[in-house]
Order: sequence, then C-alpha cells, then structure tokens
Amino acid sequence: MAQLSRGRTHALTAVVVLSAALGLAPAASAEVGLAGSWHVLVHYKDDATSHPERERWLDRLWVFEEKNGKLYWTEYPIVVFSDETGRFERRSSGQYARVLGNWEPSETQESNIQAGLQTNSRGSKKKKLKGSDAEGWKTTYRARPGSASVVTYQENWSIAKEGGLPVFVQEDVMASTRTESLEGVTRYSTQGVDRGGDVLVGSYERDGTRHGSFRMTRSGGAIPLEKRDQREIQADAVRRSGFSERSPEAPED
Repeated sequence: MAQLSRGRTHALTAVVVLSAALGLAPAASAEVGLAGSWHVLVHYKDDATSHPERERWLDRLWVFEEKNGKLYWTEYPIVVFSDETGRFERRSSGQYARVLGNWEPSETQESNIQAGLQTNSRGSKKKKLKGSDAEGWKTTYRARPGSASVVTYQENWSIAKEGGLPVFVQEDVMASTRTESLEGVTRYSTQGVDRGGDVLVGSYERDGTRHGSFRMTRSGGAIPLEKRDQREIQADAVRRSGFSERSPEAPED
C-alpha cells in the first residue's frame, strides 16, 4: 500500500474530522446546485516553506451563474468582513497581515457570510465554462502563440464529478508553439455535503506542496467594496489597532 506524505495525511485527517463533526453526508447521490455565491475557506500546510508544520488559511468568494447553456465562474480572492477579528493582525511595522493558524468564522462572521460579503475587484477572475452538470464543465479557450519565441499564459478551469460530488480544478498553463507546461494546479475535491447542499467540505491541494481541507458555504451575493476617502481609511486603521479616534474638532476633556 502506498504511503501518504505527512501533508496528505494531515489533509485527509482534517476532512474526516470535519465531516464527522458536522455530520456530513458523503452520499454519491447528493445533488449540489452550484448557482449562486459561496464563501470558500481553506486550511492547509505548505511543504515548500521554511516552516512546513505551520497551519495556514486562505479564503475567497466564488460566484456561479448559468446562462444560455454556459456556466460563468467568478473568483474574488479578496473578501472583506465587517468584523475581521482572527483574520488579520497589526504587526510591529504598523501593517496588517494575515493571522497564521486555522481561522474559523465567529457567529458574527457567519452572519456576515449569510448576508453577503464585500469583495475587492482587484485580482478577480471570471471564466466561461462549457458542458453540463452530467458531463462536467470546463473552459475551452486555448491561447495560440504566434511563434516559438512567444510564450502565452492562460488558466484552464473545470468542474467534474467524482462519486457524484463536484471537483474544482484550476490550472495555470504556459505555452509556445513548441511546448506547453503546467505551471500550477489547484484541486478542491468535495467529500461531504451538509445543510441540503449548502455546505461542501473536502480536500485541498496546490502544486503537490500545499495540502489541507476546504469548506464551501453558500453565502449572500458579492457586494462591491465601498470606496472610501483617505480619512475614512485612517479612521478604520485606528479602530483596528484598538484605539478610539479623537475628532480634531472635538474639545479635550
């Protein structure tokens, strides 16, 4: 029997524990309707870092829309909660950084997910996939370099089913007229379903070095991030730091 790497063992254990805790159904007959918005939370470890034992997390918002026989998949890698407790912390440099560890949404943050999350359009991507729920969905566009000296970059996204449950794959491809090579592959394999298909959990893998688990929770729609002036941004930074802001017009006590 092939042995699992430490990272893969951690990922498998995380999925089994999470599925048992939530009472998820791994039934092959489970029907999952993807249309709508989903908050995707990933817990993982990275073998390629100097601290492969550290727990890490990332999250994003996925939006699926089926229209005219096509499936449109939009990914927002930057989501904003009204309460960022546990997600980011203020470093000694004064900058905010992602908190290490396996962040889990609080009750307030869960409510935020249900109501809808603010999204930053920076870094967002939208793909058109062809296919069907039965046969699977995938992007069909292929870049065509004009010569061997021209290298193109493209992303191929697909959704297939294994055991009746969706598997989401995102591939980064570099290509010229002579060669084509995969630069990165991210795979989300669903292994359990809960709340009538509104929660999916499974294993996560990126490039063979990042291993962990993911949870997709159906959420409210994507809300464009509010535009703020510099004073509002500074005031928010003060509130995050734990100090109250004093208005320059207000008299001192």
